[in-house]
Amino acid sequence: MKPMFRVFSFTVLTSTLLFSSCVKDLYDPEVIAEKNPDAEIPVGFKFTTTKNVNLTVNVDDQYNGQYFYKVEVYNQNPLSVNNNMKLLTAGVAKGSNPFVEDIVVSQSDSVLYIKQTDPLQREVVMIVDVTSATTAICDFSSNSITTKSASSSVVSTRAIPASADRASDYKLPAGTTTLGSGAVTLAANTKYYLPEGVANNQITFPGGQTKIELYVAGSTTFSGQFSLTDGCKIVVLPKGTVTAGSDLNWYGQNIVVAIHEGGTLNLNANSSIGVNTLVINDGTLNTKNLVMGWNNPKIVNNGTLNSQDIEVTNGAAIQNNNLFNVRKLTGNSTTKLENNGEIKATEVSLTNKFVIDNNHHMEIAYLNFGGGGGTLNNNCFTVCDDLYTEQGTINSESGSLLACKDFWGNNSTITLKGNAIFSIGDVSAYNLPTSTAVQNGAVFNYQVVVNGAKESNLEPLFYIKSGTVAPTSGFSENLSIVGSIEAAITPAYDSRLLYKTTGNVKLTKSPQTSIAETSCNGSGVSSNPGTGTPTNPSFPIKVDTGNEYTFAMEDNWPALGDYDMNDFVFTIENISYTKGSDNKLTAFSFEITPIAAGATNRLALGVQFDKILSAGLSLSSSTNGIGTKENGQEKANLILFPDVYSTFGVSSPGITNTDATKTKYASKPYKFDVSFSSGVLESDINISNLNFYMIVGQNNDVNRKEIHLAGYKPTSKVKSDPLDYTDYNNMVWGLLIPTANFKYPLEGVTIQNAYPKFLNWAKSGGTNDVNWYLSPQSGSVYTK
Repeated sequence: MKPMFRVFSFTVLTSTLLFSSCVKDLYDPEVIAEKNPDAEIPVGFKFTTTKNVNLTVNVDDQYNGQYFYKVEVYNQNPLSVNNNMKLLTAGVAKGSNPFVEDIVVSQSDSVLYIKQTDPLQREVVMIVDVTSATTAICDFSSNSITTKSASSSVVSTRAIPASADRASDYKLPAGTTTLGSGAVTLAANTKYYLPEGVANNQITFPGGQTKIELYVAGSTTFSGQFSLTDGCKIVVLPKGTVTAGSDLNWYGQNIVVAIHEGGTLNLNANSSIGVNTLVINDGTLNTKNLVMGWNNPKIVNNGTLNSQDIEVTNGAAIQNNNLFNVRKLTGNSTTKLENNGEIKATEVSLTNKFVIDNNHHMEIAYLNFGGGGGTLNNNCFTVCDDLYTEQGTINSESGSLLACKDFWGNNSTITLKGNAIFSIGDVSAYNLPTSTAVQNGAVFNYQVVVNGAKESNLEPLFYIKSGTVAPTSGFSENLSIVGSIEAAITPAYDSRLLYKTTGNVKLTKSPQTSIAETSCNGSGVSSNPGTGTPTNPSFPIKVDTGNEYTFAMEDNWPALGDYDMNDFVFTIENISYTKGSDNKLTAFSFEITPIAAGATNRLALGVQFDKILSAGLSLSSSTNGIGTKENGQEKANLILFPDVYSTFGVSSPGITNTDATKTKYASKPYKFDVSFSSGVLESDINISNLNFYMIVGQNNDVNRKEIHLAGYKPTSKVKSDPLDYTDYNNMVWGLLIPTANFKYPLEGVTIQNAYPKFLNWAKSGGTNDVNWYLSPQSGSVYTK
């Protein structure tokens, strides 16, 4: 019965090497057969570090199949800078003919970046998750980037809600005591009336007296400090004026101050509003320093409210239904600002659980959510020069605009619905006061999330249109863009800025979403017109990929040898090809650079094109004419290096570039150009179907010794059974590493000692430590 696991004794092998370190590739069948339960390798594991993904890309065809769209696939965001971006593949698509390709990526690759370039040369990037997928679909067509704005569902004109408190509800009652111009001290439980045309600056509003009601149609000024206690009312009737020249303390409960339309209340000193106090302004309220510091006071502004500083806390609320001008509004604790009109402010600084419900227009030089979980529900228009958010939550409804010149964010979430806009950059059109509280540009410090939610087939826009864009120096979880949204980032930005991009996110450099103007979004957004005239790409398309690999081989098959995987090490880079409009290849080129040869056998290097018959391929050229097409093969075969050592300038086999105590020999890249008799699919020549192999000893036509990667078949020149190039213990003689910067082991150092994570990766069947080749043991790999 076949064992569930094959096992290999790394421990015994290592001790054997120590005993016979002067012998290269020592092989002892008894050692190989010994089982070690600590080194179980699953049957069938081929030591693969790559995976194949079948990708389908549906383009957003706006031309009914008349023009081709170019499709490019990258391992990182191609619109960013400072990245290790690699072009993995490219081609064209149009109409109902998608781009379909089988591509090879690293096992550790979790996402692919797909760039669509339309006939107007406009670029859009979408992201697909390939964490565990063998197939992936990127559909630009189901998320059209050109949207038309529906009518805004939010407030479009200034309007006082019908349910709002009104000062006119507080009418002049019967039974009042009419005042003249003489001095008077008001008494508790009494109603007073100062008629129109009468001025009296000698009214005393005594402290400690409850339920005093004063109705003013004339004018009065309170020169000294006065206090309002429980149940007191001041009602400023039309044409009436009340002025408080000194501090005003409303320390009582259930106080009402009402200013009718045409009336004016001037608070020229410090004012403190008490418990459950209600201030209703239908006229004009002018304040200096106003503190709403006790439980549940409320201001309802239906007229004009002008203030220097207002502080709100402890359940206080401000409802603005018309015009509210304030120099500085500060708030904390559980408080609320509801805006149904216009707010113009130099600074609004909020902490803790402060909530702003903005249903119309707010223009603020500096808007600061200073921490503790403040919330802005932006249902219309919020524009500021500087926006700072710490633990803030911003929700923008469809049709709304959130705009700022400079931004700083940390631990904050901004959700945009429908065709909402969040823009950072130029706000000169709004003529705001200038703020210097936030440094220039957009800074995403840590865990800032911009979330898009599609509504009525409309998608929101996140638009950084000018300034600098930067994460902090730590580059850790800075900005995540999720959901259904276009993110247009025009300035250059570091690839590390975007921590997560999940969902139907479209990345662009300038907006391709068109959002019509409404009263809530300024002038809307015009989409990028591109070149103005649609054109097809020029065929054939030249595709210069960034794919690169290292092959690390052992030469002693079927014996295991010293397992240092350095008997021949070479890289393959600069893979390029040309494609026609049918996405088939007409030419193909690649470069191979020999790196090391830690063996004493004669070695040659070949490659078999497993999907192409011999007659279908020609070797057009190779550096120094080193390569040849091999005759007598069923599949197309190239002998790339007939003598590996000659590529190092070494005349005979010997340890080359694996012993740090010896001379390092230089080599160079060798380019190979291949043509095909008819177009072939790119998947036919991707790295999975390029069967590289070593020839050990003489290159003869009878039964030569070839060493391939596990799972690959030998050429027609091999007659014996290769056992799938694995042994009884499921060990292999070659590794393909998806990088050209692999640090191979020093001479005599086993791969598992040079890379401590290698064994765990192998035992897990490739599930754990997939990036094992990025973590070498210091002093165990060749670095000379």
